[in-house]
Amino acid sequence: MKKIVIGILLVGLLVLNFSSNFLGDKKEDIEGKTFETFQNDSEYLVFSNILQDKYEQNANIWGLCEGMDQSNKRVENIWELIKKEESQSNEITTVDYVSQFGLQGHVFSFLYNKLKLPFWCLKLLCCTLLALIIVLICYFIASKYNKLMGVIFYITFLLSPWVVAFARNLYWVEFTWFLPPLFGIMLSKYRNQKKIFIPCILVAIFIKCLCGYEYISTIMLATISFFVIDFFIEKGKEEKKEIVKTTILVGITCVIAFAMAILVHATARGEGNILQGVKDIYQKDILRRTILTSDIEQFPEIYHESLQATVIETVGKYFTWHTQMILGIEGKYFKLMFLTTIAIMIYNTVKKEKDYVRDIVMFLVFLSTTLSWLILGKSHSYIHTTMNYVLWYFGFIQICIYIIVKFFFKITYQIGKIEEGKNKEEKNGQNSCTNTML
Repeated sequence: MKKIVIGILLVGLLVLNFSSNFLGDKKEDIEGKTFETFQNDSEYLVFSNILQDKYEQNANIWGLCEGMDQSNKRVENIWELIKKEESQSNEITTVDYVSQFGLQGHVFSFLYNKLKLPFWCLKLLCCTLLALIIVLICYFIASKYNKLMGVIFYITFLLSPWVVAFARNLYWVEFTWFLPPLFGIMLSKYRNQKKIFIPCILVAIFIKCLCGYEYISTIMLATISFFVIDFFIEKGKEEKKEIVKTTILVGITCVIAFAMAILVHATARGEGNILQGVKDIYQKDILRRTILTSDIEQFPEIYHESLQATVIETVGKYFTWHTQMILGIEGKYFKLMFLTTIAIMIYNTVKKEKDYVRDIVMFLVFLSTTLSWLILGKSHSYIHTTMNYVLWYFGFIQICIYIIVKFFFKITYQIGKIEEGKNKEEKNGQNSCTNTML
């Protein structure tokens, strides 16, 4: 009962901050945007679909679109038009956004237009689902490793300006990012429950991909990350074999879910011709956003710089911050945190400190998890520095803070023990002198 009450309180605190940013500064810039305006341009795609469905302009398989006026300019006051009982909807045409299937647009349109849920309720739903998932992740981290790590993961999620900024966005549906890793860590704890968690991972990745492919490599690696960590922690050969089998199974499941989403998307993109749809997705989206492209001339000039950028240039952008990492700690200290963590791990390795192998593996696994999208999605990452700093919160910043905090806790404890020993020696010396005098 006590755990349930604590869990409810922790979820409530996250929901409150995700929905209102009451711990942060609503006027603080997140790469040029405030909490209220962050990624409104992406959310606009959902609003346009809600407007389209409300006035039944056309039945469409795509869940996202853009509203255009008669002069073919983007209509910016879509939300105001949605709230009106009557609209100039006959003066607005919608252009499908076909880079993804847009499942979130269909869901939120149904909730708003059919179930009559108000706008604030849609936002609150996103925040609540994300809060529940994060609390569960932190709980399993605490139970698998230790409470300090679980607490640091929770505090980092709570105080991250980036996680908070994305939390209530109807386009990004951030909870879909962390749902697969939740099932991953649950399976790593209950390895004999594959029949339950493998289908859950399949559905979670499938849903995420139907809502967008952004960050998918990071999300997939985050899902298997705890199995990799377990492999280096476990001592027994049989346990290691089982972990390898489970890791391969989860990896295959993620790829199958991704392929399923591509097939659904390609069917719509090719208007029933799956092969044509796959070709269209590959040529117009994958090559434009990933490291695979070689012929930049096939794309508009606006993309040339990102397509020509090197991996080092792209990744280097994300080591220089212009926002806070967590509330009260400026992003300019990211490099210092990075180097300090490495120095502590080297010290712990030399001293053979407890759990030093686990900490190194976690550091490398979560670093790889973040870098995977920054590298594989190089062209996307080069352009979208207004968004992609959030990738550092898939465990990497948390584990760095954990290693640093644990180290200074230990140093403080050791200093305390030394001082306690000195005090005892001084006290014993005083008692000896007193006994001699007597």
